[in-house]
Amino acid sequence: MKLNLGCGADIRDGYINVDVIKSRGVDVVCDISQKLPFEDNSCEEIIAQDILEHLTKEQLESTLAEISRVLLIGGRLKVRIPNINAIFDKFADDPDTRNLFLYGDTSQTGVWGAHKIGLTPKSIKTICYLHSLKTISETLVDTNFEFEFKKINSDVKLHKILFINQTLGIGGAETFNIGLFNWLKKQNIVIESHTTNDRFNEMLGDGQKILVVLDIIGNWRGLLKAIIFLPYGLWQYIKLFFIDFDLIYMSGFPEKIIVTPIAKLLNKPVVWVEFGPLETVFNKFFGLPKFLYRLVSRLPDVVIMPSRHTFKANVAITGIPTAKVRIIPCAVDIKKYPKVKNFTVVCVSRLEKGKGQDLLIEAWPGVLEKYPNAKLKIIGEGSMKLEPCKNVEITGYVEDAVKEIAQASVLVFPSLWELEGFGLVMLEAMSQGVPVVAYNRGTAPEIIDENSGILVDDLAEGIIAMLENPVTGGIKRFNENYTFDVIGLRYLEVFKYAYSAHQTI
Repeated sequence: MKLNLGCGADIRDGYINVDVIKSRGVDVVCDISQKLPFEDNSCEEIIAQDILEHLTKEQLESTLAEISRVLLIGGRLKVRIPNINAIFDKFADDPDTRNLFLYGDTSQTGVWGAHKIGLTPKSIKTICYLHSLKTISETLVDTNFEFEFKKINSDVKLHKILFINQTLGIGGAETFNIGLFNWLKKQNIVIESHTTNDRFNEMLGDGQKILVVLDIIGNWRGLLKAIIFLPYGLWQYIKLFFIDFDLIYMSGFPEKIIVTPIAKLLNKPVVWVEFGPLETVFNKFFGLPKFLYRLVSRLPDVVIMPSRHTFKANVAITGIPTAKVRIIPCAVDIKKYPKVKNFTVVCVSRLEKGKGQDLLIEAWPGVLEKYPNAKLKIIGEGSMKLEPCKNVEITGYVEDAVKEIAQASVLVFPSLWELEGFGLVMLEAMSQGVPVVAYNRGTAPEIIDENSGILVDDLAEGIIAMLENPVTGGIKRFNENYTFDVIGLRYLEVFKYAYSAHQTI
């Protein structure tokens, strides 16, 4: 059977694109963004000329999945899409005709913007490869690209991911990565981890030590040391390319600068994650980190950022192409603890200027006026010295912070830190059904809703409100949005996309 996907005049349900499929000479009207009315492996050829650009990105993904499903192994998909660059060149002096080519003629349908996605040869070949459609030919015809794809008997599977990271401590980023790697291992993906942190390697179980630290974003002493040991450090990284792996994933600053250009030369897929805003880092050493970063910022295949706040802070200063950015929240592992209320309010974070524990202590007397027996427990290590007041305990490091959160009535996230990229502790509170009080700025508005906490300008008022009328919807929001079964899948999709982009070169 051969199918010819053709544009229909019948547009239903607002902006849904309904097309005509010609099957054995008979017109079949259906919505091609939904399940196609044909059996698996039933078609030897499908023609989609001037069709795919009428779909949204999400509809395109589902349509290609359906096309792949109904095609026989070895079956062909023939595609024609607009060549946007050629359209701009050809109609440079005729913008009205240019726009007609770009957006399509909507005069018959009344639907604005009939063309909903702009595709490049690389993007269409990558998406098709993700759906077992291998590129056979690519032809430029006037203002169009014409492609032929073949259905192959192979899904995109990753076998080994190389993780490289320089870190001197275990914070939220490291905690998230350990959880992500454990989830990926359950998907039968090997994690080849190389870091400078012994504790991280121990927590992961099979991490390997990087023997030299190239600290180019710390202090002047660290920068001088990095310059001296750069040849040795470079050799440490080059040796990793002798390992057989599918993709490189990096979250730290130095390795992105050093490893990414090497990977580019060797045609290895690279995914970065930027957990927080970079402006403060960029301002060090008279702007040297910014200069180095921008030299390589266009090279990774995908850059993941955990929040719109981080994206807005970084996109204008980093030089990272917006099209390469994916905003994917973080996740935490699920733990269950009994609800034994040993204290009332808890704050878990590094003791560092900007994290807000000092502001919380200043606000605490206001809470005691309403609840004189309330207790505050501040957990975390760091350099900031705090002056405790009545009913305040500063514990330092604890082995199981989530257990402490589970036994609280309220978690406070008072951070105003300019480098805050997410805030895992808010997820940990949500996972235990503990309401969150946070400032109405930064990343908190993206994470906390009215069912999981309260966003405030006055910490005391927020704490009192949650003690009086605690919200109880945090667990549901956490389960729907922030588990590794949810977030891990999104990371895996990004890894597969980056890998597929290199299989089409």
